[in-house]
Amino acid sequence: MQISLFCSVVLLLSVLPHKTTESSSPAGNPIAKHEITLIFTGDIMQHMPQVEAAWNENFNTYIYDSCFKYIQPWLSGADIAIANLETTLAGKPYSGYPAFSSPDQLVTGMLNAGIDIAGTANNHCCDRGRKGIERTAAVLDSLGLMHMGTYISQEACTKSHPMILNTRGFRLAFLNYTYGTNGIPVPENNVVNLIEKEKIVKDMKAARDSASDAVIVFIHWGEEYQREPNAFQKEIARLLVDNGADIIIGSHPHVIQPMEWNKADNLNRENIIVWSLGNYVSNQRKRFTDGGSMFSVTLQKETGHTSIKQAGYQLTWVYNPVVEGRKQYFILPAALYENDTLLLDKPAQNDLKLFLSDSRELLNSKNINIGEIRQTLR
Repeated sequence: MQISLFCSVVLLLSVLPHKTTESSSPAGNPIAKHEITLIFTGDIMQHMPQVEAAWNENFNTYIYDSCFKYIQPWLSGADIAIANLETTLAGKPYSGYPAFSSPDQLVTGMLNAGIDIAGTANNHCCDRGRKGIERTAAVLDSLGLMHMGTYISQEACTKSHPMILNTRGFRLAFLNYTYGTNGIPVPENNVVNLIEKEKIVKDMKAARDSASDAVIVFIHWGEEYQREPNAFQKEIARLLVDNGADIIIGSHPHVIQPMEWNKADNLNRENIIVWSLGNYVSNQRKRFTDGGSMFSVTLQKETGHTSIKQAGYQLTWVYNPVVEGRKQYFILPAALYENDTLLLDKPAQNDLKLFLSDSRELLNSKNINIGEIRQTLR
């Protein structure tokens, strides 16, 4: 039987392990003006060709830094970076779909790139049963990557869900859910945050009661390979917004879906809904699945009031060349390489341009108040 448990006590996290936390004025001063930028990425997956690509014979270990090197400046430049970790760290034997287990060194690569928080509630979190859930949490804890969504016990959940993060003058609440676990039962005494309405209402109340400046929900939902949200996503989003969610970030479909910045009016608070960020890195190469997006949002707080200052997305694409007989995987800031002829060969140029064209056609026509960020860092 899958576990649905309400966990009401929060974990207070005062600093990020590898990013600056200085504020422009004392955090306790309600008159002070503060800003914080968050960046979200889609699915970090590990099919076996990716695992093989990460093996470094010279050092006799797995190294993932090259996978993230092109987008590292944006991840490390944000105050908080959050990713969907769609694999377990259950140890050897490593495996890809349908029962994922990846090398621990993937986490080191994520940390070196600037990722601060991993969402672990997704349909593959139970792929390796109890060992997958518990060893994943142990590895993330030992390496210093904060995580949310799955827990080794009810006690662990009670201590850390919702996740409350105090940094740069803000108090932020984070919650992570999944629609299911591919039919695999949640191991007894382990906890997976499932999308269940009664649980969500209770959790959202706990987040609001923690006096958070913003409530952020990282959620695994929708239909795979569908480029627009379905009725279930819309129903749950409405429930989340009605119960206090300020930012909702979706994953699971493995393709990009539209984004909405719903501005405040006399009846409703402002909120952001990103229906799906798509794939951040995977071995999926079919049309629409070979890339995704990073979503950036800056919050500002003045005289005790928090609002959204700006929001936008940056398209990312996985460059997949064969180097010395093995496929390699590089996440590229897609717009910066749109006209590249030095790194990319002609087939890769064409694939990247098709991804950009498809993504822009969808997002330019369906997004609400959210545009593309085309930065020039290179």
